[in-house]
Amino acid sequence: MTHYFTISDFILLIPMALAGALFLGAVPCATQLRHNALRVIGALLGVLFAIVLVEGLPALV
Repeated sequence: MTHYFTISDFILLIPMALAGALFLGAVPCATQLRHNALRVIGALLGVLFAIVLVEGLPALV
């Protein structure tokens, strides 16, 4: 059964991206480039986790 994303499924993407960026952005780094790279990686991991969460919730119910 295919599941199509609706607009309500994407409501978690921005907060999860922000949480990931803040979480990995808090890691102390020596250079600004590494600090920004960690923020981007954290945002991408947050979005990935939100997509997995939205796709996994119907399977749990």
